[in-house]
Amino acid sequence: MLIEFRVSNYRSIQKEQVLSLIANKNKIFKQNTFETNDFTLLKSVVIYGANAAGKSNIIKAISCVKQIVLTSAQTQRGFSLPITPFLLGDEEGKPSEFELSFIAKSPKTDDNIRYRYGFKANKTQILEEWLFAYPNNRMQKWFQRAFDEKEKKYEYEFGSNFLGEKKLWQNSTRENALFLSTAVQLNSEQLKPVFDWFLSKLQVSDVSGFDNSTGVSVDMIEKHKEQFVEYLKVADLDIESVDIKKEKISIENLPAEIPEQVKKDLEGKIIVDIKTIHLKQNGQKVEFDLEKLESDGTQRFFRFLGPIMHILERGKIFIIDELNTSFHPLMTKLIISLFHDPNINKNNAQLIFTTHETSILSDEIFRKDQIYFCEKENKASKLYSMSDFKGLREGIDFEKSYLLGRFGALPNIKEI
Repeated sequence: MLIEFRVSNYRSIQKEQVLSLIANKNKIFKQNTFETNDFTLLKSVVIYGANAAGKSNIIKAISCVKQIVLTSAQTQRGFSLPITPFLLGDEEGKPSEFELSFIAKSPKTDDNIRYRYGFKANKTQILEEWLFAYPNNRMQKWFQRAFDEKEKKYEYEFGSNFLGEKKLWQNSTRENALFLSTAVQLNSEQLKPVFDWFLSKLQVSDVSGFDNSTGVSVDMIEKHKEQFVEYLKVADLDIESVDIKKEKISIENLPAEIPEQVKKDLEGKIIVDIKTIHLKQNGQKVEFDLEKLESDGTQRFFRFLGPIMHILERGKIFIIDELNTSFHPLMTKLIISLFHDPNINKNNAQLIFTTHETSILSDEIFRKDQIYFCEKENKASKLYSMSDFKGLREGIDFEKSYLLGRFGALPNIKEI
């Protein structure tokens, strides 16, 4: 579970911006929150803002952290890191800084504990890196690393609770690699739950990333077919059911003109045939080929919903830019409702997304602390929550107030 994300000096972000999933003490929509040992956390957060305000850069910053964590140990010496600093001030020569607080498995037990991990980096090297753990809500320093500009070397500090081949991992960590990534590659069991959280629990995407996800969808649909069909009905797609047929490719059934090597490559692979079931005007059932007869929107929703079910089942953090792209607002609302429903989201999956779709900006869907806005202030992105506005009465029309400019984060359109 994600608790908080902090970022500074990255793309359009100059000063530190904070995205917090810690719920305030408001009792409204308790089903939109869940309890941990240390905090009450939000199941979803939405970010609104004008084009070029920088809301997508919040998503890109989280994606950047994940990419560096997962790949830096394999990065060759001298290769650049995917860091872009704020370019409209004097920060260009300064490092970008990222920090995440999250809940993941303990290395010793199956219990979950809180971690705080972050680093400072420029395009050529990691300048600082740190990791703290909070078992039983008590802080333990596991490691800190900082580059000494005068001595041109790294200084390391290790806590007494951090075990393993520290000297080996330290000497093996290149300047453009994270100590976390390097130590896990060299078999640190203690750091593996932290690395695995980035690998398996943190999923960052956009809607186009699901265009090739039919395989995941098919597996999840077969496992939860009744539930999946119910979602399709709620989305008002006029689909009564789904029929999935799988068939292994046999060389004997392939045309003779296909080259032998291609036949060998195809042998044993699975062909998936997906049919949607509709009702005629007379009540008789009729099959539609998903790829040939259903609309692009239905195909996209079909591909999207299977992975969403997978995310909910695994309790992942799903972070997506422009969730409303290619979807009707009612479908977007349905996806949000899946995360909020405690009977469906039993493993506390979280949804973080950006959107321009104001029809879902409603106190019937979100709490105030779930709604963030992003706008430009002196050419830099500023992120803030609706809950920062004091004195908002209960029952206020969120959408109307936003469109009237009460919360800012609207495009400043000038007359031609």
